[in-house]
Amino acid sequence: MKSRTLVIVLSAFALVFAGLACAGVETTPTVSNIRMTTDDAGETPTSTYAPADDFFVFADLAGIEVGSLIQSKWYALDVEGVDPNSEINTSDYTYEAGIGYVYFQLSTSDGGDWPPGSYRVELYLDGTKVGEQGFAVR
Repeated sequence: MKSRTLVIVLSAFALVFAGLACAGVETTPTVSNIRMTTDDAGETPTSTYAPADDFFVFADLAGIEVGSLIQSKWYALDVEGVDPNSEINTSDYTYEAGIGYVYFQLSTSDGGDWPPGSYRVELYLDGTKVGEQGFAVR
C-alpha cells in the first residue's frame, strides 16, 4: 500500500513539475517559410509572374502574440518607368489567435498590367524585418 501511495505522490509531483517547466518556456515568435505563389491558397509556388497576375506572398506563423502587427512592404527594384527600389505598397495584418499562416495579395490599383522587371516584398513583425522574397514580372 505504501509503495502504491508513493508512486501516486511521485506521479503527481512529476505532473506538477512538468507543467511548471512548460509554463516557464517562452515561445519565440517566428515568421518562416516565406514564399511567393500564384494563388490565394498558396499551392503554386513561383518566382515569376505574368504582367496581368496578382502577387501573393505567404508566411507560416508560430508563437505570435495576439495583436501583433504583420506587415508587407512591396518594392519595384528594376522596373522601367519607376525609380529603382521604390516602395509601391504597404499592407498590414493584426494577428488573431489560432492563425498558422498569413498571406498578402497585391494587384494593380487600376486593374492594368504590371510592368516587366524585378520586385521584392519584405515582411515585418511588429516593425522588425523578418524576411523577404524577390520575384520578377516577365
